[in-house]
Amino acid sequence: MKRALVVILVSLSLPWLVGSGAQAQSAAISLAEIREQILYARYDDAIMAARRFLEREDLGASERALGLEVLAIAHVANRDQQAADATLRELYRRDPGHRLSDGDASPLVQGAFQRARERLPATIDVRMTHEVPTLAGRESPLVEVRVTEGLEAVQEVRIAYRTGGSPRFANLVLNADGEIARGRLPLVGGPQEEQRIEYFVLALAPSGTPLAQIGDEAEPLVIVVPPAGASDRAVPLTDGPGQPQEARRSKWWIGLLVVVAAAAGAGVGLYFALRDDAPSGTLGGVGLQF
Repeated sequence: MKRALVVILVSLSLPWLVGSGAQAQSAAISLAEIREQILYARYDDAIMAARRFLEREDLGASERALGLEVLAIAHVANRDQQAADATLRELYRRDPGHRLSDGDASPLVQGAFQRARERLPATIDVRMTHEVPTLAGRESPLVEVRVTEGLEAVQEVRIAYRTGGSPRFANLVLNADGEIARGRLPLVGGPQEEQRIEYFVLALAPSGTPLAQIGDEAEPLVIVVPPAGASDRAVPLTDGPGQPQEARRSKWWIGLLVVVAAAAGAGVGLYFALRDDAPSGTLGGVGLQF
């Protein structure tokens, strides 16, 4: 009975697993099929398939750029220059640095892409928001960036940063979760040293071309990581309301001097009170007044 139940569960879950794998690879498979249709001069079929592909909502920036590329190639091959130009304008609006992925494309196709790249249109409007984190203690800074506009054209959000007086900027690709990208910058140096991190934020197209930027090399954003225990030292210790311990320690010697002076005065007075009268010699007596 148990074996039969296992067989039934496996048979029910197998189509779902196969379907999940097919869905993950469907974008690449669809693009390959469109390229095959172009290869066999089925240009109308390729154009229809490319348009259906671009209507999908699950495409990343790189997949969408490749979809526009194959659509433009199909239009060029079909001798529809007007449609090809419109498609190429949309492609280079999203990714100004796009390069034709097929190095063996015909001179006709390569020329169309070259001209479109030279007539570079205004790029898509990509906007980001970001607040420089403020740290109370020594911890790895968490950087959070929100892409508020043009997310569909952004392949990745990257942080360029340097620390410890380094002359070069290192790169950190943030983990994207919808419109929010997050990542932690590393700490360097000893724990008792303050750390200064300079950085700027880039939103990149699939080709690596910046579409939006916050800060730059000349005027980077700055995070100051305090040394370990800085938050403890920043709070003064007190013995009572309004009386810091440091201030109390700085005045103890005044009381000690008063006590010593009082003791010395008392000793001198006691000495003169108890001493014998001075003997009178042949020179006579001399009275001292204090």
